[in-house]
Amino acid sequence: MAIQHLPHTAVPSWSGFIYQGRIGLYYILKQLNSNTEDEINELVFQIDSIEDFTILKNAVGGNIPISMHQVKAVKSDTYTTYRDDFTQLENKWTAIGIQTVEAFFHLATQNEKTKAQIEVLHPKMKIYEYENSAESCSLNDIDVKIKEQIISILQKYNIDGHNNPNTVQLLSEIVEKIVSDKVIYIHSLNHGGMPIREAAFNNTIPLSIFLNALKTDISSLIQDEEYFEGKIRNNLNRYYQEFCLDFDEDQLSTAIKTKMNKYSVLFNSYNTITFKEFLQSIRPHKKVSYENLEKYTDLSLNEDEMKDSFYQILLAIKEPNISNGIGWVCSENKLYYPTSIDYSNSEPSRKKVSERIIKTALSKMVDVPFNSDYLITSECNVDNIETYANNISRITSVDTGEAEKETKITQWKKVSLIDLETAKRKLND
Repeated sequence: MAIQHLPHTAVPSWSGFIYQGRIGLYYILKQLNSNTEDEINELVFQIDSIEDFTILKNAVGGNIPISMHQVKAVKSDTYTTYRDDFTQLENKWTAIGIQTVEAFFHLATQNEKTKAQIEVLHPKMKIYEYENSAESCSLNDIDVKIKEQIISILQKYNIDGHNNPNTVQLLSEIVEKIVSDKVIYIHSLNHGGMPIREAAFNNTIPLSIFLNALKTDISSLIQDEEYFEGKIRNNLNRYYQEFCLDFDEDQLSTAIKTKMNKYSVLFNSYNTITFKEFLQSIRPHKKVSYENLEKYTDLSLNEDEMKDSFYQILLAIKEPNISNGIGWVCSENKLYYPTSIDYSNSEPSRKKVSERIIKTALSKMVDVPFNSDYLITSECNVDNIETYANNISRITSVDTGEAEKETKITQWKKVSLIDLETAKRKLND
């Protein structure tokens, strides 16, 4: 029996596809552990089509769903928060018309009602049960569970490295990238005009790909800029997911959730060059570099800056009103750009951040958004960063030639730092 077309599609929530993808990866790894290699070769993983994710089996005439999974990445523990979603999953199960399909609901937070109580009220679906009879799995816990499954698979297939945490970490990054790359590709097709359900329906991943990835000889992996870029992308997504989970589901409007989801999809769609430019533009006070482990450790993303400044700015201010990117133009035709700058508004902080921005901008290899009039910060205000940075004489000709420095400075606009609350009043009116 071929898969049936359903009346609804799974649309990622604002905290959506990152946690959803990790839960999906965990379930895939569970299948690799519990099935034979021949059985694995018959199974495929589908995301964002029938449900948040679905496991299907190859069959003549089309793939047959084996299990369908809805994932809810919210911190609410009340039954009413999820009731409509439970019912929606049951309705989708009914629409499939295949009694053997299992419908699972994955909770990130333990519900006030037990698994048994919920399943009495919603008999067509099951609350997914994790190890040790756990009825939910937090974002922090899912990473641990993924690694535990990888260790078991390595032991099952007698693959070296199950007792090496670094090996397990590398392999977890490899298999997670398989899922995230597919999600990004599906969303890119959607942005190109293809309905997301259609894009997702036709872009499944054979489970054998994950097994083959875990058999990779990691000694051949090169820890170069491409490798560290992948780690930074993973961190960016994790910071975003954790930021989202700090809010209750009903705290924010649908429009705000949709806006934030668009941002996340946009950032994940950037190619290598654009991604590095993006990182530098939101961190104008630090040179972004990750060619090796030392630079990755010292010069890559900072978690607190991203959560306390950058994501807060995107959340608080309306959707961008400029094309092809992030930023806003106010009624006075001034351009505002979000940053991860989380310095206080004290005199020493204003001076320090101004000097760091100027020094970063004068680096030969770095370009920061000096075509902006205002760089938005968490709370720091500086009327003119060039004037305020009165110690830039410490930047010598070793950093940049005098003529080149002079050319760069004269090409800049007057650039100011503006705190989020003030920027909100100017841009949201």
